[in-house]
Amino acid sequence: MKKFTALIVLFLFCGVQLIFAQQKITGTVTNSENGSAIPGVTIRAEGTTIGTVTDLEGKYELSVPDGTQKLIFSYVGMISKTITIDKTVINVSLTPDTKNLDEFVITALGISREKKALGYSVQGVSSEELTKANESNVINSLTGKVSGIQITNATGAVGSSSRIVIRGASSFENNQPLFVVDGVPISNATTEVSQWGSTDFGNAAMDIDPANIASISVLKGPNAAALYGSRGSNGVVLITTKKGMEGKKKNAIGVSITSSISVQDPYVFVKYQDQYGQGVLGSEFYYNRYARKTGMPYSEFAVGGYHPGIGFTYFDGAGGGVNDGVDESWGPRLDIGLKIPQYNSPLTDPTDPTTREATPWVSHPSNIEDFFENGITFDNNVAIYKRTDVSNVRLSVSRQDVSGTVPNTDLTKNTVNFSGGMSLTDKLHTSATVTYIQNKSDNLPGQGYGPNNVMQSLGGWFGRQVNMEDMKNHYDEMNIFGNPYSWNTNYHNNPYWTVYKNTTSRGRHRMFGNFQMSYDILPWLSLTGRMGTDFYHEYRKHVDYNQSIDYPNGHFWQNERQEVEINGDLFFTINKKFNNFSLYGITGLNNRSNNYQYSYLEAPELTVPNKFFISNVKGNPAAGMRETHKKVIGTYAQASLGWKGMLYLDLTARNEWSSSLPAENRSYFYPSATLSYILTETIDVNPAFLSYAKIRGGWAQVGSDTDPHRLQGVYEGLDPFRGVTLFRTTRTLPPIGLMPEITSSFEVGADLRFIHNRIALDFTWYRQITKNQIMSINISDAAGYDYALINAGQVTNKGIEVTLTGKVIENKNGFNYTALVNWSKNDNTVDELYGDLKSYELSSSWGGVTVEARPGEPMGVIRANGFVRDQDNKVVVGPDGKPIVAETPIVVGNTTADWMGSINNLFAYKNITFSALIGCKMGGDIFSVSDWFGAYAGVTAETAQDGIRENGVLYNGVKGVFDDNGNLIMDENGVAITNGEPNDIVTSAQSFYSGYWGREEYSIIDGSYIKLREVTLGYVFDKEMLRNINWLQSVSLSLVCRNAAILWRHPSNDLGIDPETGFGATMRGVGLEQYQIPTARTFGFKLNATF
Repeated sequence: MKKFTALIVLFLFCGVQLIFAQQKITGTVTNSENGSAIPGVTIRAEGTTIGTVTDLEGKYELSVPDGTQKLIFSYVGMISKTITIDKTVINVSLTPDTKNLDEFVITALGISREKKALGYSVQGVSSEELTKANESNVINSLTGKVSGIQITNATGAVGSSSRIVIRGASSFENNQPLFVVDGVPISNATTEVSQWGSTDFGNAAMDIDPANIASISVLKGPNAAALYGSRGSNGVVLITTKKGMEGKKKNAIGVSITSSISVQDPYVFVKYQDQYGQGVLGSEFYYNRYARKTGMPYSEFAVGGYHPGIGFTYFDGAGGGVNDGVDESWGPRLDIGLKIPQYNSPLTDPTDPTTREATPWVSHPSNIEDFFENGITFDNNVAIYKRTDVSNVRLSVSRQDVSGTVPNTDLTKNTVNFSGGMSLTDKLHTSATVTYIQNKSDNLPGQGYGPNNVMQSLGGWFGRQVNMEDMKNHYDEMNIFGNPYSWNTNYHNNPYWTVYKNTTSRGRHRMFGNFQMSYDILPWLSLTGRMGTDFYHEYRKHVDYNQSIDYPNGHFWQNERQEVEINGDLFFTINKKFNNFSLYGITGLNNRSNNYQYSYLEAPELTVPNKFFISNVKGNPAAGMRETHKKVIGTYAQASLGWKGMLYLDLTARNEWSSSLPAENRSYFYPSATLSYILTETIDVNPAFLSYAKIRGGWAQVGSDTDPHRLQGVYEGLDPFRGVTLFRTTRTLPPIGLMPEITSSFEVGADLRFIHNRIALDFTWYRQITKNQIMSINISDAAGYDYALINAGQVTNKGIEVTLTGKVIENKNGFNYTALVNWSKNDNTVDELYGDLKSYELSSSWGGVTVEARPGEPMGVIRANGFVRDQDNKVVVGPDGKPIVAETPIVVGNTTADWMGSINNLFAYKNITFSALIGCKMGGDIFSVSDWFGAYAGVTAETAQDGIRENGVLYNGVKGVFDDNGNLIMDENGVAITNGEPNDIVTSAQSFYSGYWGREEYSIIDGSYIKLREVTLGYVFDKEMLRNINWLQSVSLSLVCRNAAILWRHPSNDLGIDPETGFGATMRGVGLEQYQIPTARTFGFKLNATF
């Protein structure tokens, strides 16, 4: 510990240098074409690891040991130079490399390699691109910037999670890629997210502050990620953080400041009707049918004058009046001069509810929009950094304050990031990074179908006559019956009661980082040891105040969870050139341990109202604890053999031993091989046409294990009975001979550049097969268990990825336009399940809707109660004029997208920059609960359009042919027989849309869209402008807009939902929309300055 403390002190002061015989070299590096200074050029003493980089003015200073003969100057896009040391001032000019443009990318284990040597697809995103639009969730910042990845943001709520999938879903359990920061894996877990009412606490990767990120590399699929073992089968997102090497002069302290403010404006709302209010049977259709002939005026009919079950009159909101306990809007017409007693009507006698006055029955068209607020986010970051010849250090402090669009929701995040590196000798080098994050929310909004998601009430069951301002002003009051003030006391809390009383809080402390030491045994051989950890502790608590709808006697739950992952790596690295050959190799060991602890407590009722602590629990609280441990040991090796800088062969191998698998299958091996060939090194082609051409191909196999403690049966604790603790056996039959999932992948591709590199094309075709899926299937009760854990099933993904970059207009001193296009298509098929099993449920929703894996179908088909169709695929209607439902659920949709694409337009004129990112997705269906229940409840616009409340609904279908018993006649293939006669039976709108229950196909929406994702406008103050401010190095200002607009939706999405919705980061959230918090458009201003 003392040694470590001393080392940190050395990092912080960064002024202590080892004393040895050395000479000092200085100089300037410029561009040979225009003479401009080049900042960031790497200068290294040949045969050593001693080096530096040029500052913003292209200047450098380097102390090298006596006897050093040469310096190597290198920079991306320039031809490297090796210069003999014959004087103390060496100025160098570098020439642009119009042929090769040797790009370096971060690959497995955090090691930088030449992109031309890779036989697989890797796509990088720079810090500038990541932070341009000021997106705080690092996953969302990748949207539209990398081909082959699909990102879905769960809701528009503060702190909500995002799901990222690379090259389609391949596993029934987990499809999330591995996240690695500076070579060390970190968690991106999402927990407690459910469509049945929960809170989205976000995905763990959202803790990462984009201000500390230098670059991101996305390793797509097993070919690129084979060295990462079982967790790399879904690809890897490699994050490299900033270090103390940023372009400041050596031995000088640099400071950078980034500050921004942004406003979130909710703008994607469901389309509601504003013609009819709360109640049932209150439309003109029923008036014309029943009361008009009696001469009764509509105003009397509307308040129950014809029948006490028709219309609406408020008494107590619980059914004491005329339909005042219902939460549907099939009541009387609004805005025609009616006066009806309502929830907020004054009482002539404050003690007598029968004296409630009749008040104007009017619409409030924006009552849903009025509930939401403009959110606001403040982001501030300060970083201090310094470098010398042998050391560098960087310290960054960030704070983010967010007020959500849902009232009384928030998030505060504080981040401290430290990185340092030092060469203790010319052969021994150390580095360390550590990041601490404090993430706190006093209240996060609910989601899914539950009482704490305000959109369940507002979006699906809400009187269209309700005044939201009135709800806000009186939410903390009680009505005459002693109930909280609300429009309906049967089913719904006042939405403001929900967000101000029934809160969900969270506090999370997290720390991750690594310490690394490497020793250069020989100029071409080094040994590296690295220890990394990711630790977090989180506390969550939810409270429900007394007299809440679901918990009249109060309620709360709380839980704590703690997880720590420790990774240790020890590996040799070889980097050797001899004659026409080059050899790059790694061989090493990895030791990983994961330890998780969880405890929870739930109080069903409270003794003293609204005191939320354990000693105040009434009855028996529910409580429990869980602890898991997992260990994985791995050995790995990689060899990359190059020939003449044109042909590269990469071989990798890894073997792992996982404690989560049985002893006989605990060890599993997976290899990979890739080959790349640079054609333009061997053929003479005019660079004005073909500047660069590389073809590549590869094969890989990767295993994937399962969660810990699934091999043995354990006893599960139950609620105590009369003070006696009860246990039961696990519901899942312990597996025998469980094996790892195996993914085999093959890909081929080409990297092409044309017209002196003005056009670049990257193309990849891949095929990926995942077998031995780890599945939990239903079994017979006779076995004594409900489920069995088995290996079965196979899923195939094959697809195409294209990245096209074009410098459309290039003018060194004028206007420039660059376009970056990403396009991908993935075809996904479930080849087989288990035995004769026809379906495997991945998730479910209301009405028996399920998202399933079915043999021969894409993974994630939607199965629901669907319509019977005839031989011409026309919907068959019954004698009631409504579609006939098939006897058993049928496949009605497919959640897999047909293809995805984006175009990023980058414009620059002198100091001004402008960018616009457009993204699209075609295909991918959604079951919308907002549409299903919204139509059933009569609140959506569709239920009152085209005069159907007055005249009824004539459904566009064909009449079925029925036998004497009223049964629909089918042909020998089970297809309905019709005579082609169109439906002419009119039904009331209420009857028709109430029939949505059991007819879920109505609410299947095509999730296709085109979006304007980002728009930015920036201005950079050049050195000339700042010449009189010596202490100021650079300043830039920018205006940003995220989620700018939905330019187009599929016509089936006439409800107007955001088609990019889901739940959390797992398969169970795919293809289901369930009262999501409205998507917000973000406007922001950002300032960057360096000193």
